[in-house]
Amino acid sequence: MSDTGSRVLALILAVGVGGAPFYQPDATRAALLGDAVVPPDALVAVVCLGVAVAWWSTQGRGYLWADPAWLTWEDFTNGRAAALNKRMVRGWMARWAALGYGAAVTGMVLGWSGISYAAVLFVGYGCLALAASRVKSPGIAESGLPLLLAASSAWPIPLAASAAAATAIGILLLRKEPLAETAGREELVRGFSARMTQRVSVAFLDVWGLLPPAQPLSLERVFARKPVLPRYLVAGVLTRARAVVGAGLIAVVVATLHRLFPAVPTVWWVGIGGYLAAVPFAAPVAQLHRTPGLRRWLNNSMLAVKATAALILAALAALWLAVVTALGVDFHPAALVAVPLAATAAVRSVTRAPIDFANVGMVDVGGVLVPMGLVVQVARGVDALLLGILLLGAGLLPVAAAVCAAALLF
Repeated sequence: MSDTGSRVLALILAVGVGGAPFYQPDATRAALLGDAVVPPDALVAVVCLGVAVAWWSTQGRGYLWADPAWLTWEDFTNGRAAALNKRMVRGWMARWAALGYGAAVTGMVLGWSGISYAAVLFVGYGCLALAASRVKSPGIAESGLPLLLAASSAWPIPLAASAAAATAIGILLLRKEPLAETAGREELVRGFSARMTQRVSVAFLDVWGLLPPAQPLSLERVFARKPVLPRYLVAGVLTRARAVVGAGLIAVVVATLHRLFPAVPTVWWVGIGGYLAAVPFAAPVAQLHRTPGLRRWLNNSMLAVKATAALILAALAALWLAVVTALGVDFHPAALVAVPLAATAAVRSVTRAPIDFANVGMVDVGGVLVPMGLVVQVARGVDALLLGILLLGAGLLPVAAAVCAAALLF
């Protein structure tokens, strides 16, 4: 099949899967809600969560990049600011289009009650997100604002008032000088290097190259002692403060979705949410796995590295579970196994071998050729997570615990 045919087929499949809630709303509603009654604030809560996540994703200001060669030889006109602004608007539109699709799906499945509040949120915070992304970030405190928004999803009227305030703030921010005009060569080239790393990682299915980079940490006296390995891994956690906000967002999302969709077992929300919250903090393990010289300097085997990392990530996942429980998710004994399961699955994911493109393993699935060999390689870690959650859902806690150990050994 040609590349054009493959793309057309992929588009047809995507439209078919993405459109299922529109032509099968009753089946989708039964799978997610069961016999439960739809909460009256369901649409507002989902849109509020979506707005918070979309706003948080714009705060990285990923549009600030330029090719160094272009900056050197052709950047003698006034076209730089226009190009950067156009890139910023395209990124914002893509996020809000996805948010609009999610709101439409939610309305079809859960009903359109509260659509006016949802529309005000969509427009008000969309204006603020676009205006804020065009100016310099005030610091890490900016990342906490979407978290506060997500935590307020149960109060529609105050949310509408805050959306009006967000619109006003966004209009005021439009009067500030944009980053597209003040960003220097060093910042643009640094952004270009990060973008090239991301593109190469995606092209070679090395998605763990997209993990958040570390920020400087000025605690040399604390971490320059023995034992080196656990201190190194803990330092790697502390240098990713923005990922803490991401984990908080995931906790609020899990708690809200658990309330809205009670038919989905709790262990699924806890397991998948804990995995997503732990993966960014597994970046130091990925770095050790990719850099044998650094691992030799630490003088530890890879098994010791993975076991130590799993313990640290399990402690973080336990704190995350405590937050989720405080937000109203019912505690279940299976969650005690879901925590180490999420941690070991995250470690297993970031320590997989490079993709072997000689092992594509094409399989005919319903008339569609699927590269099953690549799927199995990319899904390393996720496979242990899903298997463990299935076992926990069936009440086989000892077997799920054995899956945790096997995820580190194999």
